[in-house]
Amino acid sequence: MGAAIECCMNWFWRLEPSDWIEIFGILINAGLAIWIVITIQNRLTNKRVLKDYFISEVKDLRNEYKICLSNLYTGKTYPKSVTPWFKLMNIKVNDLMKILQEQYKIDKDILKPYQNDLRELITEDENFIKQFKNDKPIEFNDSSKNSFMKFQQQNNSLFNKLIISINEAK
Repeated sequence: MGAAIECCMNWFWRLEPSDWIEIFGILINAGLAIWIVITIQNRLTNKRVLKDYFISEVKDLRNEYKICLSNLYTGKTYPKSVTPWFKLMNIKVNDLMKILQEQYKIDKDILKPYQNDLRELITEDENFIKQFKNDKPIEFNDSSKNSFMKFQQQNNSLFNKLIISINEAK
């Protein structure tokens, strides 16, 4: 074993300056390559984590609207709670969409049907207006329920489109 070490030491001391420059260059390039890979990997990981967070927020919004519509169908909604709920949802949606527009250039108005059209569909419904004074759970007629279902059929895909836009963003 001692002979092997002595052989390596002899080789080590016999290197020319050009050999030293090459070895130094290889070490520098290896260090740079490692640093670049680690940096890029961290950036990609951070971008994925951020996208996953925003996707989770979109799913939460979709679920809140889904619960709202379910409560409307089953007569569990009180008229005087509808307007404050929509105001709260508008704050959440506007906040998220502002960030998504700044971060990923996504259209901030993509969920406007849920913010405006759904609110109008509910608050301008004759069943809602009639029961507003009593503030008892709203019993919507079949025509109104069909309007809600039609709204959902036409607009539910907006959440999926938003998730796709987040995933495809650079």
